[in-house]
Amino acid sequence: MQAKSIAYVDTVYSADSIEWCPFEGYQDIFVCGTYQIIKPEDAEQAAVPDPSVDVMHEDSEEEEIEAGPSKPTQRKGRLLVYQVAEDDSLTEIQRIETPAILDTKWSPELNQGRPVLGVADAKGHIALNALNSETRRLELLQQINVDDDTILCLSLDWSNRLDSSAATSIIASLSNGNLAHVIPAPTGWEVDSTWKAHDFEPWITSFDCWDANTVWSGGDDCKLKRWDIRETFRPTFVNKNFDAGVTTITSSPHTEHLLAVGSYDENLRIFDTRSPKEPITTIHLGGGIWRTRFHPSPQRKNEILNGCMHDNFKIVKLSDCTIDLNVDANEQGGEIVRTFEAHESLAYGCDWSRLPDSEEGTLIASCSFYDHAMHLWRVDPLSAELQIRVVDRNDTQRLTITSTKRNINMHEHVAQRCTFCSMNEYKHARAR
Repeated sequence: MQAKSIAYVDTVYSADSIEWCPFEGYQDIFVCGTYQIIKPEDAEQAAVPDPSVDVMHEDSEEEEIEAGPSKPTQRKGRLLVYQVAEDDSLTEIQRIETPAILDTKWSPELNQGRPVLGVADAKGHIALNALNSETRRLELLQQINVDDDTILCLSLDWSNRLDSSAATSIIASLSNGNLAHVIPAPTGWEVDSTWKAHDFEPWITSFDCWDANTVWSGGDDCKLKRWDIRETFRPTFVNKNFDAGVTTITSSPHTEHLLAVGSYDENLRIFDTRSPKEPITTIHLGGGIWRTRFHPSPQRKNEILNGCMHDNFKIVKLSDCTIDLNVDANEQGGEIVRTFEAHESLAYGCDWSRLPDSEEGTLIASCSFYDHAMHLWRVDPLSAELQIRVVDRNDTQRLTITSTKRNINMHEHVAQRCTFCSMNEYKHARAR
């Protein structure tokens, strides 16, 4: 069944990240991050100032581009802040000029009563922005230099999403293959440790939301890794059974040990983290999976929202046996129960609203890349009886992509990766 768009915005720049604010009183606020490659011949037009746009980062003036063949291609971005009314109409509250944005995450705790947004960008920064409770506008708290400005900060996550008593920290993945652990200090946030984690770009890293000492990472080396943040000299686990790069990792906020992992190989894998060598179920979604999001409500814990790049946005409903990690049951699996096909380009960012459900269901925001589109849509509770597709762990046909990495359509795969990085991409692909 297809969902229908109820609001549309042209984001101007290519859009890749969506995050709804989770805090009561601010749940009508969400942000959209954008990423635009500006070539030297386009620089003169791009450098014209827009009086309606905030410039928040100190080095943004240095990023102005002068026309000329010697000037390199630049990665620019905008952070867009929206407010949703009761009738689902949208108001753009703020537009902030930044380096190109690759990921955004709200901190799970307030800072002096204000929500704080972390923004990972293409110049090696994580920018921390506080949401003003009166103006509903973001104000820069700190720009953390995680690496030098030639390195892309690909993703970030916060450590204490479920356990507010845990120490607050940030994990970030970088385009040079490193992970960086960032902690608060008396003088502000600073990098505590950095280590080589993947041979190629680690597209994603995230904390296990049930254990603040455990970090997961996935990269273009087709590996899923687990780390103990206290001893990072080697991973505590490595899964090499992927047919393409690992792009998204999400631990369930409702079920301990349940982990959802997406890949360029178009398969959503559900793992029990106590035995993560083989997934307990694998669901083919198509298109390559950039983001996965569990529904925030415990009453809808079976539902996962997925941004499937070349094949739209899809919602999967897992079987009760799967969500409860009942590995001995015969009904392991899940099914695609909703799709959203209004986007005309790479389906990237998506998130569930934390606003109360209406009669039409939960509000969702999604965005896509080359058509620079952002949509709002709703999904009603998926209470209908689910037709479960049984998956046998020993069934070698459970993946519709062949097990040989070289058989993947590398032209399409590399084109997806080149969206964000341009560092010997075809050489990397052929090396596998």
